[in-house]
Amino acid sequence: MSGTPEPADARRALLAKYMRGELPQGALAAGGSIVRRPVRATPSCAPDARVRLVPVQTSGSRRPIFYVHVHIEGGAFYCFTLARDLGSDQPLYVLEPYRFDGLRIPPTLEAMAATYIESLRSVQPEGPYLLVAFCGGSPIAFEMAQQLRAAGQAVDLLVLIEPGVISRLTPLLERFSPTLLRLAGRFIRRLGGLMQLGPDMQLDCFLGVRHAYRVLRRARYRQGVSLVPTTETLRQDWLGIYIWVESQYRPRPYPGKVTCFWARDESGNRAVAWHKLARAAETEDHIIPGTHTTCRTDHLHALADHLSACLRPVPQRIR
Repeated sequence: MSGTPEPADARRALLAKYMRGELPQGALAAGGSIVRRPVRATPSCAPDARVRLVPVQTSGSRRPIFYVHVHIEGGAFYCFTLARDLGSDQPLYVLEPYRFDGLRIPPTLEAMAATYIESLRSVQPEGPYLLVAFCGGSPIAFEMAQQLRAAGQAVDLLVLIEPGVISRLTPLLERFSPTLLRLAGRFIRRLGGLMQLGPDMQLDCFLGVRHAYRVLRRARYRQGVSLVPTTETLRQDWLGIYIWVESQYRPRPYPGKVTCFWARDESGNRAVAWHKLARAAETEDHIIPGTHTTCRTDHLHALADHLSACLRPVPQRIR
């Protein structure tokens, strides 16, 4: 390990390179410093893959956890601490946000989930699988579990942390976002159909409305930001594209068990909306400390404890 600790900015830069796949697995210590040691080769996705799989921790005899995290801003750096808390015997991989680059018409959420599964199976070809997702990654993980089970693959664990769709409406509307966004998406699609607009134009309309809303609502966007940007600028809104895709998703009832973690300091309306949207044969709810944000920052160790408790009864050893 390097003899002098790197400044915080340098550590963040290293983590960013690691998550982009520019550093090999094992090159980072828990604190984000470079480790000078040989690294065991692990399967990885091609650099141009639509869904990259990032190895956070590959050592250990247990079956790996595949963690779906679609928050393009902020990243999933907290997964390094989460992996450390879960123990050195527990491998953990992060499935990065889907890359919409160059696609005029984004795929359905079902097609996205199939691509996520391809990346997952590059590391673990056969089940049983352990899936964990945070917030907007939950619909993807939910659909992945559906498709894996339909293909005859067992899913022993499906944990959804603060599940829902990722949106930034008003604080009140956010609590009901799964329902509202689906309605908004349906309205624009129906209106676009009446106006004979293609799917790509319907998406651009949705992104344009979302952009205008953000500009008008947030004063910091008003200076030097056009209310009517170019199509190229609109298509840089990854979150907007994902919300559009998710709004069309109609999940089938899940025949297995789903475990949900809900932040104690948030309204229960989010849980009500999610359980109406995505039904399961068996549901287990856990209340974890913090808010939607602080449950994975200030209270990350508590989140890890709850996840560890869910892992204990699951057969973990690789046969």
